[in-house]
Amino acid sequence: MYAEWDFKLAIPDNEGIPEREHLKQVEKQTGKTPLQLIAPEFPMEIEHVWAYFLELSSTRPIGYSGPLPITYQEIAAWKELTDTPLSPWEVEAIKRLDRIYVKVVNNGRS
Repeated sequence: MYAEWDFKLAIPDNEGIPEREHLKQVEKQTGKTPLQLIAPEFPMEIEHVWAYFLELSSTRPIGYSGPLPITYQEIAAWKELTDTPLSPWEVEAIKRLDRIYVKVVNNGRS
């Protein structure tokens, strides 16, 4: 799945450098694209939901063990403040992306 792939490559190492940057350096030095940089197909029909998720995710609180999940209350407040219409399936898609994000990022910090 595209989201999990993207989230894993964004996890920083101990020096704060995301895995994606390391792989781009390998690509630059060798002239060959590492397999890890080849993205799964992005589902274009939900591109707007991906954009909504990224916007919401950028405002999420961080707890002691890493990023906290986006709540329904935060989604509702964002929807109201930005005057963005959201259908129930879009809200559930955002929540699903968020569950994947929190799982990937929190496991990456272990």
